[in-house]
Amino acid sequence: MDYRELAEAVGPRTGATQEWVFRVLKEGIISGKLKGGTQLKQDEVSSALTVSHIPVREALRQLEAQGLVTIHPNRGSTVTQLSRSTLEDMMEIRASISYYIARRAIPLMSQADLDELQTVIDEQKKASDLFEEERLNYKFHEILTRRAKNKVADMFIELIHWNADRYLRNALYSDPARRGQSIEEHQAILDACRAGEVDKASQLLHDHILEARRYIPEDLE
Repeated sequence: MDYRELAEAVGPRTGATQEWVFRVLKEGIISGKLKGGTQLKQDEVSSALTVSHIPVREALRQLEAQGLVTIHPNRGSTVTQLSRSTLEDMMEIRASISYYIARRAIPLMSQADLDELQTVIDEQKKASDLFEEERLNYKFHEILTRRAKNKVADMFIELIHWNADRYLRNALYSDPARRGQSIEEHQAILDACRAGEVDKASQLLHDHILEARRYIPEDLE
């Protein structure tokens, strides 16, 4: 793997070296360029990024805390390879968390929030890049629940997003029919929000997230 290429995608080194190395490796993992099971050798990373071993080691520990890297004692580090059952569990947890915080957030949404959701949906209809589609999808979900101001829930949802979407991205966004279905489901959620139907909107959101389990790659163990 060309770590220099990943570094160029992240941009110039800013702030603490450890945080920059963390961003470079994280970008490689969540983009799918560093696939599950890939060995991350400290010597290679430090040489390619022209940094010492210390920030690389600390960055790997930070990535391990987020579930993106597995550190094997005396055997180095690898990009975490998730199983199908683990991904299914993640989507169930995300659906449950999103359901409960949506019930709190939706009654607090302003007209500006509702209009912003509609704008995202309209942008989704025009998007043609996988990563742009993923970004807009995540933005829709973030706007929908942000009024709950539950930082712990937001943290868990973000961690699941980083870990799961690298496996789901192609299946969710490369199929025009699936993309169209997802956008229609977003519109139905928004319409329920506009009508003040909190229970309906929250349940639609829950079911929409669980639907993603159908698109977990079949070749995962």
